[in-house]
Amino acid sequence: MSTELTSPPSETGTEPVVTALLVEDSVLIREALVEALSASGHVVFTAFAATANDAIAALKQQHFDLAVIDLELLEGTGFDVLSYIKNNELNPPVRVVLTNHAFSLYERRARMLGVEYFFDKSMHFTEAVQTIENVRPRQPDLPA
Repeated sequence: MSTELTSPPSETGTEPVVTALLVEDSVLIREALVEALSASGHVVFTAFAATANDAIAALKQQHFDLAVIDLELLEGTGFDVLSYIKNNELNPPVRVVLTNHAFSLYERRARMLGVEYFFDKSMHFTEAVQTIENVRPRQPDLPA
């Protein structure tokens, strides 16, 4: 499956638009997230990926303010994507894991790779959506 990229929208009013990468192999979950977040227009998914390689390709092509990542993918894992971000992104996106495999071991590993938020999609989907809605673009680190 190929990566889908769209142009980021311009800012609306005084609130900046958060450009997001959604790494999720379930079409149903992708559609549910897009629908849940489309009302505000604050978070806009500008790329979708169903595999780790597609997600990494998208990260190489475009900067994202936010990455929402499932751990189990069609090929590769969300950990592959998180490792890439940790080792290659100078201004990494805010990272949110949304998974059906919310084991404590997975959460510890994800947090070691820089994940700020970790949710079980079957139990905390609404909380995840609320958290994603509150994400603001990170300010890049300025050289000292």
